[in-house]
Amino acid sequence: MDIGKAFSFVFEEDRWIEKILIAAAIMLGGVVLGVLIIPAILAYLLLAGYGLEITRRVIQRTTPTLPEWDNWGAFLSDGLQVLVINIVYAIPIILTSICLGIPMGIAGEEAQEINSALSGLLGCLNFLWSIVLGVFLPAAIARFAVDGKLSSAFRFGEVFSLVRNHIKEYLVVLVMGWVASLVGGLGLLVCGVGWLVTAPYSTWITSHLYGQAYLVATGQPAAPAVPDLEAA
Repeated sequence: MDIGKAFSFVFEEDRWIEKILIAAAIMLGGVVLGVLIIPAILAYLLLAGYGLEITRRVIQRTTPTLPEWDNWGAFLSDGLQVLVINIVYAIPIILTSICLGIPMGIAGEEAQEINSALSGLLGCLNFLWSIVLGVFLPAAIARFAVDGKLSSAFRFGEVFSLVRNHIKEYLVVLVMGWVASLVGGLGLLVCGVGWLVTAPYSTWITSHLYGQAYLVATGQPAAPAVPDLEAA
């Protein structure tokens, strides 16, 4: 895997400044209008769908890797399906949170020791499941990016085998995903507004890594980049 490429490809693209500013504007709209809920969700879906397209282009070796912001309907549709994938894979921890939350609520403030213990347990389980998600979600999302079928992400046996046989690559994606998140957070140091730029950039890094890991895991040979004729 070419980790450096995942961090640098954005700056090698034509009109990358324009594309990242559009992403920043979408995020700004989601934040400013976030109190209305729906605009915030739409912003998330657009950015998630755009990230999926990056993963797809990496796998298919399509150039430019950074797509144009010209297919909003497809981005929304793909983003919605990515959201569904994330929710389904998070179901175990959601159910666990509910199961532990009920006794915590019943115990109330009178059983602080019990609540503290349950809260600590829930925190540990959340952390452990976040690691599981960080390893398996990239494979599931990449499968969906390739097939275009939501069901492909839920062929759990195939996803598990893909990750198990190439655990090294997916652990690299996990760790570099954390690094990318740190990069995304650096924007908060620039009067807070820099986050509008660094946050999309960090997600594009992980999207590129998803595609790279899938190529390695499926043993696909190197191939010349295929121009995106529609963009041309």
